[in-house]
Amino acid sequence: MTEVVIVQPYLPRYRLPFFDGLFAALRADGVKLRVIAGEASKEQAQRGDSALASWLEQVPTRTFSVGSRNLNLTRTSHLWRDSDAVIVPHQGSSLDALLATVGRHPRRVGVWGHIASYTSPLNPVDGAIERWQLRHAQHVFAYMPGGAAFARGHGVPAERITTVMNTIDTTSLQAALARTTSADIAAFREQHDIPDAPYLSYVGGLDRSKKVDVLADSLDVLHSRGSDVHVVVAGRGEQEHLLRPAAARGQVTLVGYADVDTKAVILKGSAAIANPGRVGLIAVDALTARRAIITTQWPWHAPEIEYLRLNESLIMPRDNAADFADALETAIQSTNNTMPIEWPAPPRMEAMVANFRNGIIALITS
Repeated sequence: MTEVVIVQPYLPRYRLPFFDGLFAALRADGVKLRVIAGEASKEQAQRGDSALASWLEQVPTRTFSVGSRNLNLTRTSHLWRDSDAVIVPHQGSSLDALLATVGRHPRRVGVWGHIASYTSPLNPVDGAIERWQLRHAQHVFAYMPGGAAFARGHGVPAERITTVMNTIDTTSLQAALARTTSADIAAFREQHDIPDAPYLSYVGGLDRSKKVDVLADSLDVLHSRGSDVHVVVAGRGEQEHLLRPAAARGQVTLVGYADVDTKAVILKGSAAIANPGRVGLIAVDALTARRAIITTQWPWHAPEIEYLRLNESLIMPRDNAADFADALETAIQSTNNTMPIEWPAPPRMEAMVANFRNGIIALITS
């Protein structure tokens, strides 16, 4: 049986349905899949989204900082040395990715991830290494079309690129949204003492990448104006404390980590989603719930922002607290006066699994 190994830094909870589906799809092809991951970092653990699974081979994570550069020195090559193919993160700072792509060996190598530099400025050393990885891997798995275009622009033939169309499983959220009633929303409001007026939602980790400080500063601006904008926040993270002053003033309701039913109630009851920092897979939730995302013109959004349409499902004021506050206020005030949006269907997990499976078959048969 052909053995394929996928390596990633850690296993987030949202990846479980993807890997479950991929295991089943490849089993039907006579391919044995193994998944190896490190441990969640402190910041990732604080978000509460790390997971374990019976099929996961977890290894201790080793990291080392050199100035502003964080090196992932986790070494798993002894676990996939005899495999037919390995797919490693496309990261210049990853020892595993470097070991997989150097030297001569019969093993097929794939790289997967953003591919283009979406979420942070690229260190010149990492950039050079990542372009080298693209040239020396036998297949590239790009999350979204922008990453695939970047790979083509750096000389990777189209037949060696799979556009994954990265997503999360929307089945449970769609079902929860469908069964959520106005009475459920009213009961949730009463339980959490949410004002009986339009509100905005925030769903996700409360860390630096989400620019929680901008949300907190915007709420300060709105408080100084006497605005009645209210935000219901579902999530945990290291910057949760920044929102506590607004919560004490009654501008914010903090509900902590939300299960799918709670998330459905929050999203369905909200006028829009406030997310000043990195827009990533929240874009899929937005399409599923048919709620626009209000973010900022920050240059480091994740690839999944490509699912959204500017000035329809995506509102992007300038990256400062005053303009973000204006956008939040406008969203509340225009709740009943917005033009109807033609919402595209959210990307399906089944399609992502099929795309990745096709890429793996291309990798091992090319």
